[in-house]
Amino acid sequence: MRGICILAVGIGTVIGAGIVCPVHGQKLAGTVRASPERLSPALIRVPVWVEPGSGATGMPEFQATVAGSPSKILAVKSPADDLLLMVVLDMTQDLTQATAAKAALAAEIAKLPAKTMVSVLRAQDSLKVLADPTADRAKSTEAIEALKISGKAGLLDTVEFLAGAGDAILRESAVRVAILYVTDSDIQNYRENFTNPVVNSSDTRDLSRKFPEAPIQERIAKLSTRLSRRQTPLFVVHLVYRSDRLNEAYQSGLQQLAETTAGTSLFCHSSSEVTDAIQRSFERIQSHYSLTLALPPRAPKTVPVQISANGANGGKILSYRTQIAVKGK
Repeated sequence: MRGICILAVGIGTVIGAGIVCPVHGQKLAGTVRASPERLSPALIRVPVWVEPGSGATGMPEFQATVAGSPSKILAVKSPADDLLLMVVLDMTQDLTQATAAKAALAAEIAKLPAKTMVSVLRAQDSLKVLADPTADRAKSTEAIEALKISGKAGLLDTVEFLAGAGDAILRESAVRVAILYVTDSDIQNYRENFTNPVVNSSDTRDLSRKFPEAPIQERIAKLSTRLSRRQTPLFVVHLVYRSDRLNEAYQSGLQQLAETTAGTSLFCHSSSEVTDAIQRSFERIQSHYSLTLALPPRAPKTVPVQISANGANGGKILSYRTQIAVKGK
């Protein structure tokens, strides 16, 4: 295997700091195989899952249709291939849940196969790398254990940037990439004020009184639109489910963001659910295939995708992104 430089404009020192190409002096996402075809604007990477109960095991024979036309599948990366996992910690308030999450993360990281590299980042207050991408499980675990539970929530402020970093890696290499946020974020613990202040307290028709969650929904809608152009799947484990109106809107928004990228979101109602949620997220992340597909000429702004395996009728049960917004179209 030969290393591939994945430093792209906008990544800076956030991903791959300290892992340097000896020839070009640029950052690396570990040592990965060269992509058979560098991902260009005419190509997309689609995460795909073969669901339980799909019959025979082994490498599926995928078929794809993009924007209504059969698409050539240029490459298939399986759960046995290289994976870069960005674990992003956004834990600021609940020490009990955070302690359970740290222990669960350490246990799952220890079980990862050798071809999986882990980068640990902190999102609260400002985005910071705690551990560079590495296969050294002890370094990743030490970084997680050293995290202080304090500060302001940062998921909404950092997720678009990290999704862009993930896409830069997908463009330049053959690795699979995924982002996992582990957060206890409260919408009222962001630096930005997401409350909808009452404009006229004497006016019963004042919409700000009827829709206090409107600023949250607006922020989520804009962020979801931007993430629809990204191809890195996002996973969220929220450690503290909150039932007030504003946080329910926020938590629904996190679910929407994950689903936009074909990822998943899990919400914990107690510390006893944390271990299972993190374990399920790791299993989901590791089990995904990554298909490189060719876009047809004059593809629409939003590209519908259809994928099947081993025959459209009676074939395998698949989960995947059904549409991707093509940036620049």
